[in-house]
Amino acid sequence: MQTSEEKAIHKEFELERIILFSDAVFAIAITLLIIEIKFPENADLKNLHGAALLITFKPVIIQFSTFIISFLIIGMYWFRHLQLCKYLKSYNNKVIFHNLLFLFFIVTFPFVVSGISHFGPRFHLPMHLYMINLFCLATAHYLFADYILYKNPQLSTHGNAEEKKYLTIQSKFLAIMIGCSLVVVLTVFFMFDVESPYVIASYQVITVFALIMSWRIKKYKPKKKKNVIIAQ
Repeated sequence: MQTSEEKAIHKEFELERIILFSDAVFAIAITLLIIEIKFPENADLKNLHGAALLITFKPVIIQFSTFIISFLIIGMYWFRHLQLCKYLKSYNNKVIFHNLLFLFFIVTFPFVVSGISHFGPRFHLPMHLYMINLFCLATAHYLFADYILYKNPQLSTHGNAEEKKYLTIQSKFLAIMIGCSLVVVLTVFFMFDVESPYVIASYQVITVFALIMSWRIKKYKPKKKKNVIIAQ
């Protein structure tokens, strides 16, 4: 029979496998993002100059810009996933389910990003899919954090209540922010003509909601403890 120490070591090894698997998914998703970006085909680039060269590379510029944004988003969620996992001391089937659900929407990023280059004044589906994927990712992350830190606190380590609360609220507000932005964008899209300037302007609402979110969650951010040196 296994001793309590052997069981603890085995459990730690299993948790490490979950985290390593998650890290591999993040790494693959980021790699697939850049693989989709290629130089323009069937174009005589040597003989193109100025505006013609810019027009030819316009899809690549859009794809690369989306890649940078998506890279930062995936990097941010990798960091938040790391922050959650540092509190995880045990797991059950629901932890695995929540983790896989969260990783699913990380894996779908390369697909939704690949469609952005087709986004245009009369074709908004790629941008809508991108925002839907963001909303699902944010929601899955919040459900994961809420399950580990609050619904089943025995799965996480003790202490650091303020930071746990901040991580959960931050995830919750981010999901609400993206959800509200998505509702506004889709509402404006169906209310106005597809080429209306209001439709394009509606995508900027996410910036407004982001500023509101930053202001609202600021009060929950744990204060850094100052090191106090006591003179002997």
